[in-house]
Amino acid sequence: MNVRDSHRQAMEMADLAFLEKLHGRESSAMGLLHEAFQLERQAAIQVEPSSSNEPTRSVLLRSAASLAMECGETREAERLIAMALVGNPPHEIAEELRDLFEQVNFRRHLETRGITLDPTEFQFSIIGNAVSYGMALADQFFERVESVEKLIYRTVERISGKDFRERGKLEKSITDNFAIFVSVPRERSFAVSFRVGGSEQLFLPGLESSGTASSLIDELLTCLELLNSSDEKALQEKISDPAYYRNFIGLSRTIAPDGDQVKQVGFTAIRNGQERMVALTKPQSQILPAAITFINEPKKIALAENIRVKITGELRHADATNSTEGKIWLVDESGKKHEVIVPAGMMADIVKPLWEDTVEVIGTKAGKKIQLEAIQKADS
Repeated sequence: MNVRDSHRQAMEMADLAFLEKLHGRESSAMGLLHEAFQLERQAAIQVEPSSSNEPTRSVLLRSAASLAMECGETREAERLIAMALVGNPPHEIAEELRDLFEQVNFRRHLETRGITLDPTEFQFSIIGNAVSYGMALADQFFERVESVEKLIYRTVERISGKDFRERGKLEKSITDNFAIFVSVPRERSFAVSFRVGGSEQLFLPGLESSGTASSLIDELLTCLELLNSSDEKALQEKISDPAYYRNFIGLSRTIAPDGDQVKQVGFTAIRNGQERMVALTKPQSQILPAAITFINEPKKIALAENIRVKITGELRHADATNSTEGKIWLVDESGKKHEVIVPAGMMADIVKPLWEDTVEVIGTKAGKKIQLEAIQKADS
């Protein structure tokens, strides 16, 4: 079979695999993907490594490596990318190959490799400039671990049908039945295992009655997948309460990579003997609440007056006495105070930990007030 025919059949198989996935036929889809990968690989290696065969050769090798990744053939993807880069690919294709290699490398970090995970456990890992072998910058790691813990407990409360808790402690029944344990960090990508100590007798609406803790983890990973793929509609269907939705977005933003100190964040769980991997690659700067109108919540600001702003200042004052929203005041370097309205779901978990820090606020402004969308520590 010549190069053109092999590539054409590979693409046809890949399209069929996509359709099978849409219909929930995962096993059939995976079989088709493997066929597509073998055909594309066959096409790529038939092309001789010479400048006259570029960019055809590097494009085919990149395509074959991408299919290898989808099939879980991490080592083969790595080899195909190396073959392409050893040749003479155009600059744009070379950059795409390097990006793909980073994804391959991250998948290797996500693999548990010798670590046995219980169904009530998942592995959490980070890679980036903040991580070296066996070491990581404390604030980059521990702040994310704390946010993961908050996300787990907020997921329990949401699925339990509880109103969003703006203040006060977690109910004892939740902390007793869903105690969270964290393992000692592992060296290669600074990974830890979270274990959710759930009671198998405790039933949560919306989760499978058997294996409540493992179903809770699956719910969390599914929501993170939807966030990373920018499927806001499906995510809002999962998290229909505005306060819980904003809280999930805000906490996920603190966990997500910043693109420098932390380049990628990953979660791995074991289901039916297979690794379920969720790579959170969407950077913090791209994680903002979507322009979604919740039918059970009135608009606070007329849309025609909305202007998106970004303000940097010291977080000095706060008022959380209102049950539905709070207020904070930022003081910028000129001494000017800016009033910011904090919607439900953001004060306790997202704003409060930044007290007296210099922060960057993104929000919509109408008049003198700003409706908070996102807040984070300002770059020093």
